[in-house]
Amino acid sequence: MLNKIHKLASNTQLGFAAMLMFGIATMMPAHADIKIGFQAPLTGPSATDGKSAQIAATMAVEDINAAGGVLGQKIELVTYDDQAKSDQAIFTANKLIGEDGVKLVVNGSYSASGRAAAPVFQKAGVVMISAYGVHPDITRAGDYMFRLVHLGPPQGAATALYIGKTLGIKKVSTITMDNDYGQATMDGFLEASGKYGIEVLNKYSYSLKDRQFGSIVASVKRDNPDAVYATGYFFTAGPLVAQLRAAGITVPIIGSQAFDSEKFVEIAGPAAEGTYIMDSFDRDRKDETLQKFFAEFKNRAGYSPEGVAAVTYSAVKLLVDGIKRANSADPEKVRDALAATKDFPMLEGNLNGFNSLHEIEMPISVNVIKDGKFASAGVINDLAAFAPPEK
Repeated sequence: MLNKIHKLASNTQLGFAAMLMFGIATMMPAHADIKIGFQAPLTGPSATDGKSAQIAATMAVEDINAAGGVLGQKIELVTYDDQAKSDQAIFTANKLIGEDGVKLVVNGSYSASGRAAAPVFQKAGVVMISAYGVHPDITRAGDYMFRLVHLGPPQGAATALYIGKTLGIKKVSTITMDNDYGQATMDGFLEASGKYGIEVLNKYSYSLKDRQFGSIVASVKRDNPDAVYATGYFFTAGPLVAQLRAAGITVPIIGSQAFDSEKFVEIAGPAAEGTYIMDSFDRDRKDETLQKFFAEFKNRAGYSPEGVAAVTYSAVKLLVDGIKRANSADPEKVRDALAATKDFPMLEGNLNGFNSLHEIEMPISVNVIKDGKFASAGVINDLAAFAPPEK
């Protein structure tokens, strides 16, 4: 009888121990996720670009996780809508830091919101990669900031080189969107234009809300330029180019990087034909990863990917590659790994590396709209001609 009682007690203790161990095990996940914060304009006038960026970021995370994640952990994307507004960028940056405990961020938004969020992340020691914001202040916020698109002024300088040397054009009228992106890019063009013998006949500007450009178009027609260089987003570029062509202006139109969207061709219609687009990724490049991305994005979105989608996908992949090379998700170690990046394959081409301000060093591709589609119009390889600043 005593033996039976002893055995029963022993079994009870073993059972309790097993239950205790099970409880501890269920409270501790086998693999904690690594969080990556993501900001994009998902509502408001910039929502088309924001949603494209979100689709691309989601695709990158899914591809990474399907391949086993990084450091034995999965990636979790923590997304907030910044509406392309500075106040919302600051608000959502603080939420990512304070509520979500995020230490690594991809900013898939425009310059104004990117430059507003950058000091917040820098102060908290959070790594941020700006996918396509071009204002200089983003990386000047500090050493935790990186940019994966050519800075606005170097884009403008490369445009001057292309117009003056490749196209051989000397008399240009310029049209600038009067926000951070438009002005920074145009500043680079105006500063470099004299080096290539370009005479800027006149300079015009418009606001983000403008869709009717009658007075600007009439003025450009009076200028009688050999070409028109314009900065803007696809949703302003479409009406602008259509109205320039409708007025009988037939000279080449060279558009800035944010013209790069199938939506530009859709809005401008036949008037888009012959428009050059600077810093526009080569969609026909023989690269298996690019072609797979292109097909999957179109399947999900219902339209072909544009530059913002391609660079956002690359930004997420690069950030995770930095985690892998650092062998840690610690932001300081990831920052150092990213700064040491060499020859990283992006969808847009090969990233040579970053300079001391964490600005990219890589060639600039140019597209032209031909038969309603994007076609390669060359690559600008003279990196010294549009080198980003070092301080």
